[in-house]
Amino acid sequence: MIPKINEVDIDNLQTLVEKISEVMDTPVTIEDAEHRLLAYSSHDPNSDPARIATIVGRKVPADVVQALYESGAMQQLLDTWEPVHVQGMSQVGLNNRMAIAIRHYDEVIGYIWLLENNGSFTPEQIQQLKYSANLAASKMIQMQKRKQSIDFFNRLLKGRFTSEQEALIQAREVGIQMPAYSYILMIEQEDGAPINDWLEKASQAANEHAVRIVLHVREQHRLILLCSTAKTAPSVLAVEKTIIPLIDRLYTLLPHSSIEYGAGSVVQSLLEISRSYNEAQHLLMLHRRLPETSSILYYPQAGFYRYLYAMKQEAEQFPAYTSPLDTLTAYDQEHHSHLLHTLAVFLDHNSDAKLAAQQLHVHTNTLNYRLKRIAEVGKIDLNSMAQKVTLYLEIKLLLLEESQ
Repeated sequence: MIPKINEVDIDNLQTLVEKISEVMDTPVTIEDAEHRLLAYSSHDPNSDPARIATIVGRKVPADVVQALYESGAMQQLLDTWEPVHVQGMSQVGLNNRMAIAIRHYDEVIGYIWLLENNGSFTPEQIQQLKYSANLAASKMIQMQKRKQSIDFFNRLLKGRFTSEQEALIQAREVGIQMPAYSYILMIEQEDGAPINDWLEKASQAANEHAVRIVLHVREQHRLILLCSTAKTAPSVLAVEKTIIPLIDRLYTLLPHSSIEYGAGSVVQSLLEISRSYNEAQHLLMLHRRLPETSSILYYPQAGFYRYLYAMKQEAEQFPAYTSPLDTLTAYDQEHHSHLLHTLAVFLDHNSDAKLAAQQLHVHTNTLNYRLKRIAEVGKIDLNSMAQKVTLYLEIKLLLLEESQ
């Protein structure tokens, strides 16, 4: 008794083509209407040259396609819903085949090809093949819609729409209902670990916190989500309140220390989604380069860190003066001291000498001596809030540069 093809077991075209191969007991390929290879069953020693060339080139060789049209085989496939026997053509390396067109309504959108190595197929196998063609059509339409939604999402992320109306029209064409308020959530892992289950876990966390994942796209070690609330008419505040609980839940579902999370601002306009995307990217870059920022998960809560890159660009374009940090760096290099690091720790601890001394593992008197030298060498007034704020920001910019 031959195995049955069951729709619930078919996740994609690859699982389908393997199942067809199992049922029909022969190598199988699935192609689109332009004869581009979409999926193929595991290698079989009985593969003929035409099949091998198709797999290697990801497309049916042009001479094989031409021979199929000249023989009338392609016209037969276009004219019938039934499987078609195709006589082998040794001149193009093609053995006997059986094929069936994959149709979406009356339009042919692809083909299933099988080698007839073992002779004819049983009526039950033929029925399974016809059923498979319907399943293939469904999966191909899903793939097409997914590609359209990814293209649309990428245009949103890159700011490629010229008007709100243009973006809304394409959203309707793709079949996506855009929310009133949304934001970009990015999940990233730098160590190259697989991200196969991230979307499943993100969907689970989203369902638990009444969050709707509107669109998603994978980029190597990164998952980008367009999120909103599942409510029909949320406010900015309602959406914001879901962000941190959602990420907290993801921490438990994806318990890996190298995974970073960053969410851009909640926006209302579709044209502003690219800004939320850039903010989320900015936040993840800050996490990598300034580890102290790793606990900041929502861009509007990043405080002065939001302005560091703009300040860096300003400093590079218009270098205004020699900073006291330059003087301290030169002094440290000449005297093998650690005045710049001491100043950074002191400012990081809100000018609290006791806490800074503990962090530096030195006595408070030693720290006070270093602070005196810092003031003298750098000509710094450590009682001036304006000077300390300036130096604090410049130290962060220095660390940002060193981490690149």
